[in-house]
Amino acid sequence: MEALEQASWTLVETRFEPERQRHKETIFTIGNGYQCIRGAFEEGYPGDHPAGFVHRLWDYVPLHVSELANIPRWWGADIWVNGRRFALDRGRVAAYRRELDLRRGLLHRWIRWQYGDEGPVLEFDFRRFVNLAHPHQAALQIEVRAVSGEADVRVRTGLDAHVENPLPAAPAEIGLNHWQILGQRETPEEVALRVRTRETGIELAEVVRVEATADAPVTEECSDCEGQPAVERKVHLASGQGLRLAKFVGLCSSLEDKAPMVAAQEAARAAQKLGFERLLEQSAAAWAQTWDVCDVVIEGDIEAQIAMRFNLFQLLVAAPRWTEYASIGAKTLSGFGYRHHVFWDNEIFMLPLFIFTQPRLARNMLMYRYHNLPGARAKARANGYEGAQFPWESAGDGREVTPVWVPHFDDPRKLIRIWTGDIEIHITADIAYAVMQYWRVTGDDVWMRDYGAEMVLDGASFWASAARLEEDGRYHFRNVIGPDEYHDRVDDNAFTNYLARWHLGTARGVWNWLEAQYPERARELAARLDLSRERLERWQDVVERMYLPLQPETGLIEQFAGYFALQEPDFALLRDPGRTRSMQALLGIEGCQATQVIKQPDVLMLQYLLPEEFTPEQVQANYDFYDPRTDHEHGSSLGPAVSAIMACRVGRPEDAYRHFMRAARADLQDIRHNAADGIHGASAGGLWQAAVFGFGGLEIGPEGWHVEPRLPAHWSRLRFKFLYRGELQEVEISNSADTANNLSNKDRAVV
Repeated sequence: MEALEQASWTLVETRFEPERQRHKETIFTIGNGYQCIRGAFEEGYPGDHPAGFVHRLWDYVPLHVSELANIPRWWGADIWVNGRRFALDRGRVAAYRRELDLRRGLLHRWIRWQYGDEGPVLEFDFRRFVNLAHPHQAALQIEVRAVSGEADVRVRTGLDAHVENPLPAAPAEIGLNHWQILGQRETPEEVALRVRTRETGIELAEVVRVEATADAPVTEECSDCEGQPAVERKVHLASGQGLRLAKFVGLCSSLEDKAPMVAAQEAARAAQKLGFERLLEQSAAAWAQTWDVCDVVIEGDIEAQIAMRFNLFQLLVAAPRWTEYASIGAKTLSGFGYRHHVFWDNEIFMLPLFIFTQPRLARNMLMYRYHNLPGARAKARANGYEGAQFPWESAGDGREVTPVWVPHFDDPRKLIRIWTGDIEIHITADIAYAVMQYWRVTGDDVWMRDYGAEMVLDGASFWASAARLEEDGRYHFRNVIGPDEYHDRVDDNAFTNYLARWHLGTARGVWNWLEAQYPERARELAARLDLSRERLERWQDVVERMYLPLQPETGLIEQFAGYFALQEPDFALLRDPGRTRSMQALLGIEGCQATQVIKQPDVLMLQYLLPEEFTPEQVQANYDFYDPRTDHEHGSSLGPAVSAIMACRVGRPEDAYRHFMRAARADLQDIRHNAADGIHGASAGGLWQAAVFGFGGLEIGPEGWHVEPRLPAHWSRLRFKFLYRGELQEVEISNSADTANNLSNKDRAVV
């Protein structure tokens, strides 16, 4: 991992690489499910992009779309030594180490630094965390010690509202500030700031309590620059002496409290009362409870182990822990990529981790979709359909926020038409799939009655109205996009057709369950959603007469109409280990569309989600055909984990491991050269699925759960936990003994 060392619980960086700083800012992101903070240096660095995000703080970009506003920076600190600014682009860095303690959620950086050959040598120690036990608390501790020589040290720290979001297709130095400053306050012990988003009018309050101790007398000052209230501490350090400064942070928005400044101040003061170490212990205890269920133990492969925990950590810090009006965006809360919009990535790739280990958080994310049903219904009406058509990209209120045009990846002066918001319609079935998976695993009938059923039923009305009966007596979907976005505006995408059929059939089952178990709720939904007997019969007709592109003689499924007639890929180019760009970038958009090369699994994604629809022979045939045609290295980050699972299912665990490690390294090694934009959330969630559903072989069936393990040869052991119907299960799989044990119930067979 180049400058990154591997340890089972700690991500360690042993040298500073300026050219990769934005990538490292992403992977050293910390958070608590309310806010996330990128790993930018406290003192700053040229070209850095410090940023923090809070769930639901949406604001509008002129001529563009909604995005989460970069919050005022509470983690910054300016430091001077003998009047000279401390920064890693000046002076001499004699030693450097940065660690992300995944077990406790602590970011720690240590530096030995000297300004000039004759200047004093100092050590700097930075520790910061966001309290997992409290949504509105965070803390930063800075220690400065004179190792040799004397030094006048000045530290200025506080809050900074002069922060920006980068503008789409604009030079990096041009950004947009989302905040209107309402007021600020500064005393030697406390600074406070009130701001409001310019378009949506959401108020945010931040309060910082500051305390300092030193081995020498300390003087205090305040700074009242507009939007940058701060305090200063000055001290003269003799050799061996040090200064310790702690910041205790409280922040709250008007979305959570009618008096956000009061709430933020109370949070900051409560944090200070506990002190840095006890506050860290409180957060670490919450992390211990979380890891007790979520951890996946891999023995025999240290790189896979740290990558697994790293990816789990990044999902856990981004998951909405305290609200059901937010979900996880494609780039989590770790960067500006995709403007924090929520895609199908959430329901299909990220949500299973939470369904199986943190069902309360999974329920929050599903409720985000429920609360946004009005936006989905509005989209269906605007497109001439019935029911609820969920948006391809969603922000605060469930309206479609997919940009229509984006800059060309080679020439920003040119624009590319984005069709996904118009015709990538499979997301409605993806959300229904997540609802059903949550219900099947948790057995939460009350939630299904009150919320889940409505999403499934209204989504089914959309599908029935969108399907078109043609002269062949079959229902078709024309001009759509499947998971493989190298090919857009296609007819009869197999993934779309099969999932629509599944959704409609499933909705009939949900309706029958409601009528039998909760007839009053069924009557209420029938009246409100217009679920007439004729409409239900239409659903069944579409199920029975949906066009399904399966070739019985070969077992192959044609990805879309005409796919088999396309040119075969240039397999030499596709498999070239020296290739550094996607096949679409090399061939051009039209050139790629003319070939069979695919961006990510499409048919195989279908067979992963609906295994009951296909025989083992059909799965094998489609894996053998489509896997070699997939741009695994530089296509979609969503693909490798799914490919790993399907390789396991066809009995190729070593192929599966290669795919698995592509997902594992996506952000740690920045293999797609875009980790600076944020964590690849779908890849992270897919990694957990590949370990548990792929190598672990966990399957949920009508009779409960069982496992069919398929470990890579060099893994000695795999252990994971999950919740099934409210009971904690623990599975341990040993490669040497070729056994799997249910550690939570020794009498139960699992293989």
